Amino acid sequence: MPLYRITTREGSLSSEAKAALAAEITQLHSEMAGVDKAYAKLVFDDFAASDGFVGGETAPAVLLTVMVRAGRPADYKRRLLFGIKEILQRATGAEDKDMLIALNEMPAGNAIEMGELMPDIGA
Repeated sequence: MPLYRITTREGSLSSEAKAALAAEITQLHSEMAGVDKAYAKLVFDDFAASDGFVGGETAPAVLLTVMVRAGRPADYKRRLLFGIKEILQRATGAEDKDMLIALNEMPAGNAIEMGELMPDIGA
């Protein structure tokens, strides 16, 4: 685990930019969690320019949701979120008002990864 889902306006990130962004987020997560890079999964979604809104107005919204295994301390989650924000903002040029980064936690026993039921943090 984790599963990162990154949503941006169609055409705002080239294939090369997506690959670079995926590599940078994967590196951050791997270093912070102390796990192999293969555990990080990233998916990009694009939306048409007319389909993105911020405050009810058409805008180049940048959204990132990440699902992680529950059990990390608050400081870890805060550092992860702000690290992701920095990487995502650098890659997209998005302003704070146009971004949403959300972290969802899930009990370890609710997922199978690498063919095994995920263990709790520290187990």
